[in-house]
Amino acid sequence: MPRLCLFVMALCLAWCFALPVHAQAWLRAESDHYVVHARLDEAELRSLMQSIEEFDRVLHGLMPAETRHGRKPELYLTDRPARIARAANFGASAVCQDHAELPIAYALYTTDPTGERDPSEVFYCLTQFHLGNGFFRPKPMWVTAGLSHYFATASSKERGLFTIGKPRSIRPIRGITSAAMTEALMVRFRHRTEAEYSRFLDLSRVIASPLLIEPQYAGVLDRYIDAYVTGRSMEDAARELGDLEALATELGQRRIVAPMRRVRIQPMFVADVTVRRMARDEIALIDLRIERLLETRLNASARELGELTRRFPDSALVWYEYAAAEYARVQNSDFGGRPVFRGFGFSNGELIVMANPYSDAEAWRAVNKALSLDPDLAPARRLRAEILLARLVREGNPDDPAAYDEVRAMLGPLARAPEREPLAAALYHQSYVEQDREPPEAALNQLRRAFLANAGVGDFRYAYATAQSRRGEKNEARSLLISMLNDPAFQAAAFRALEVTQ
Repeated sequence: MPRLCLFVMALCLAWCFALPVHAQAWLRAESDHYVVHARLDEAELRSLMQSIEEFDRVLHGLMPAETRHGRKPELYLTDRPARIARAANFGASAVCQDHAELPIAYALYTTDPTGERDPSEVFYCLTQFHLGNGFFRPKPMWVTAGLSHYFATASSKERGLFTIGKPRSIRPIRGITSAAMTEALMVRFRHRTEAEYSRFLDLSRVIASPLLIEPQYAGVLDRYIDAYVTGRSMEDAARELGDLEALATELGQRRIVAPMRRVRIQPMFVADVTVRRMARDEIALIDLRIERLLETRLNASARELGELTRRFPDSALVWYEYAAAEYARVQNSDFGGRPVFRGFGFSNGELIVMANPYSDAEAWRAVNKALSLDPDLAPARRLRAEILLARLVREGNPDDPAAYDEVRAMLGPLARAPEREPLAAALYHQSYVEQDREPPEAALNQLRRAFLANAGVGDFRYAYATAQSRRGEKNEARSLLISMLNDPAFQAAAFRALEVTQ
């Protein structure tokens, strides 16, 4: 064989062996309660979905929900922490958010020191979603973070059997002082550094886990949360935990946070899971979609999504994400930051239009392009209606029934499934309010169902509370608004609404 041919063959073989042998495709898996996007073998992904559904039953068994989750959280998994850090603008191994559009998470999924896959960050986010949407009472950061951190320790070496609370090392828990505990109990904003956040997570788990599961603390956590949601200051609510000095001394003497729990799933079941390959445009959108929802790099994300429309000019999904990013820029310009409940109602008091308001023309063009490619794309239909409704509010013209009818024609079919499309239901109800009309009973009922199934989303809690206030249901409205007074994102709006709800 000629030497040139041998040389070419050698190069080809070298190139082939340089490629990853196990280069998996991006897959989308959907089960009864969750959606997961991951670059895994299908068999491994199906096994993970089985574990996720089993863990969901563990959560409901140990913390029985008061309401049924309305939407399926969507989780994106990666083995690269840098991707999460970029999307969240923070060095974290998981970020989970109950966004008004959908519950979304970006979580690290990689191997532990033994070479086994580590689902701890996935379990952390599942717990966050359960605590947020399974209960009517909102919770402070330390409760949600601490319990999520505790349940993230869950492991399953035997099918259907979970061990929760196993420590990574047996050593005294250090730094548990009343001063450190008080500082953790007062936290309302995300920490500026990773070290501070890591310390907060550790302290939160040390405090919250025993309060949840140990008989000696029965009722303490419930009394604390009741105090928190009835408008007492965080300092005053902390008194329900008892003597913090004594609690710190007791917890600081431990070598483990709380006794381990073993939970067996009964009866055994096989999760119903469907798996498909993700399309190229869906894969290209992963990081930008999460960035857009988190609004960590709003202007940069919008520009990059605009560039993506040139790579995928026929993708309705890409055009929608670009439109949503552009419209977020409009809202931030109008209100000098992220508005409460999309800027509707009296959530922000007066409309604060900046000196050079950002035009919604590009968002309007992009959302219409998305709908021309896929007229049935539900998020695009909802966004187009929202932009049109905001235009009507800006113009201050409630006497244009045809335009309001157009808004409701787009939102109506979506709003009829308020558990799955709560934002459409909230906007549908709000369209009557902005038109200065009494919303029909059906619209109010849809808003109520949207809130009940997505109780962890402040926008829906706020929208339902103000709706109750307008109808004269003052007691229920006040109760919901008071429960938001310790939430820094809604505190000012809730206080203004309470002033009206007299």
